[in-house]
Amino acid sequence: MPREDVNPFPVSSPLAPADAVAREPEAARLLALSRGGHASRLVAPRRYGKTTLLRRLLEDAAAEGMATALVDLEGVLSLSSLVVRIERAYDRALKGALRRTVDALLRSWQVGVALGGGGFAATLRSNPRLDVEAVLLRLLDLPSTVHERTGARSLIAFDEVQDILRVDGADGILRSVLQHQSAVASYAFAGSAPSLLERLFEDPSRPLLEHAVTVELGPLPAAETAVFVEQRFRDTGRDAGDALDPLVRMTRGHPQRTMLVAHELWELTPHGGVADEEAFVQAHAAALAAAAPALRARWEALPVNEQRVAVALATRPGGLYAEETLRPLGLKRGSVDRALAGLVGRGEALRLAAGPELTDPLLEAWLVDRGLF
Repeated sequence: MPREDVNPFPVSSPLAPADAVAREPEAARLLALSRGGHASRLVAPRRYGKTTLLRRLLEDAAAEGMATALVDLEGVLSLSSLVVRIERAYDRALKGALRRTVDALLRSWQVGVALGGGGFAATLRSNPRLDVEAVLLRLLDLPSTVHERTGARSLIAFDEVQDILRVDGADGILRSVLQHQSAVASYAFAGSAPSLLERLFEDPSRPLLEHAVTVELGPLPAAETAVFVEQRFRDTGRDAGDALDPLVRMTRGHPQRTMLVAHELWELTPHGGVADEEAFVQAHAAALAAAAPALRARWEALPVNEQRVAVALATRPGGLYAEETLRPLGLKRGSVDRALAGLVGRGEALRLAAGPELTDPLLEAWLVDRGLF
C-alpha cells in the first residue's frame, strides 16, 4: 500500500515494471518475439517509457526461466566500455545458481571479466594492450555457453542502442555473434533517436540491416492515463478532482510529462483535499519551470529551420503549410518538409494521423510562453 506522505509520481526514474500504463499489447508482443528467438526493436522518443517496458519484458521472461540482462548503452564510446556495460548488466541481473554458473565460466576464461569487484575496467587499467575485441566476442557468446550448461534461453536487452554508432565496427561485432544465437538467445533493442535507429537497422550498408522486428510506443491512451493518475491520488488520500481532465489533455499521453505534472499537482493537494483547475494551472507552471533548463538546451541544439517549424507546430498546428505561417517565420514549403523530418528523426516531433505535433507538450507550452511566433 502506498504511503500517504510519499509522492507516488516519480519524475527522475522510470516507473516500476508493474506500474507501466496501458502497455499490455506491446509487452505481450515483445515477449512473444523473445520466445520465438526473434530480435525486437522498441522505438519511442526519450522519456516515453521504453526502459520501464524493457524491465517488464525481462521480468516476464525471467518468470519463464530465461536468463536476462539489461545493458544500458547510453554514451558508450569504445569497445572496452561496451564490455564493461555488458559485464555490469550481468552483475546486476544474475542471481542464485545461474549467477554461480556464469561467475565460474567468467573466471575460467581468465580474460578479466567478472561479476562484482573491479571487473574488466580494473583489468584494462593494468593491461591496456589487452585484445578487447576478443573479450567482447567471448562475452557476447556467453548465452550459448549458458544454454549448454543450464538449458536456459537468454534474453538480453540493449537500451539506447543507437549509441553504438559512436564505436567503429561495434554493430558488426554484435551481428557476427547474435545472428547465430536464435536457438539459445533473444535480443531486444531500444532507442530514442529514430533517425539513428533507422541508420542502424535500415541502412543497407549497416550489419544490423533488418535484424529486428519493430515495435513502436505511441502516446498513452487518455482513459487509461486518467485512471492511473486518479488511482494514485486516491491511494494516497487525495482527489485529483477537476484538475484531472486538463492534466490528461495537456500532457496528451506523454508518459514522463504526465508524471511530472501529476507530481506537482499532488504536491499542491493536501491530504484529504481535492484538486481543482486552479491547482492544475499552478502545477503546470511548476512543471514548466522545472523543465525549462532542459527545454532551453534542446531548443538551442536545433538547427534554425527546425526551430522555426517547432514554433509553427506549437502555435499553429493546423496550418503548418499555410502562407500566414510560412511568411513570418521565413520558411518555404520545401524547407518545412526537411525541417519536420529532422524534428521527427530527433524524436522532437511525431507524425500522427491528425497531423504532426511536437512530442513534448511542455516544449510546446514553453515556446508559446516565449512568444517566438
